[in-house]
Amino acid sequence: MEKPPKFRRFPVSYRVEHWALTISFFLLAVTGLVQKYPDVGLMQWLIGVMGGIETTRLLHHLSAIVMMFLTIYHIGVVGYRMFVQRRRLTMLPGKQDLTNAIDLLKYNVGRSKKKARQGRYTFEEKLEYWAVVWGTVVMGVTGFMLWNPIAATHILPGDLVPAAKALAVS
Repeated sequence: MEKPPKFRRFPVSYRVEHWALTISFFLLAVTGLVQKYPDVGLMQWLIGVMGGIETTRLLHHLSAIVMMFLTIYHIGVVGYRMFVQRRRLTMLPGKQDLTNAIDLLKYNVGRSKKKARQGRYTFEEKLEYWAVVWGTVVMGVTGFMLWNPIAATHILPGDLVPAAKALAVS
């Protein structure tokens, strides 16, 4: 039996960007959680594995820097595709995505026998993309406020710093 042909859906640059973002997010989550809950046994062990609290903080800050550079890079790439190459923004949700979501719901609950036909990106993929965008914005803003609380209070009300601390890795 012959194997079906494989298609590369995304170019190498997309995949590298995706994995770099995934790794930086994972490191931010792990190093953030161990700093937020340092008294939990597993967290103490993880801090030890990472080489102590100072190394953990350094890893957290480096991961944040990588994530912010990736964000700036992604904005630049999207801007280039949009303004220079004149490509459509295919990740923007539209009316058809709502229709596809309703059709899929009908299919999943047995009200329809056919699945919705979707474009290159499904509505689920678009939702995930925008969740990453929103999460990156929240992580970037709260992270900046916690890393630079004095600078943050020059721009934003001081009451937001404790709110950012409560929101971070909750």
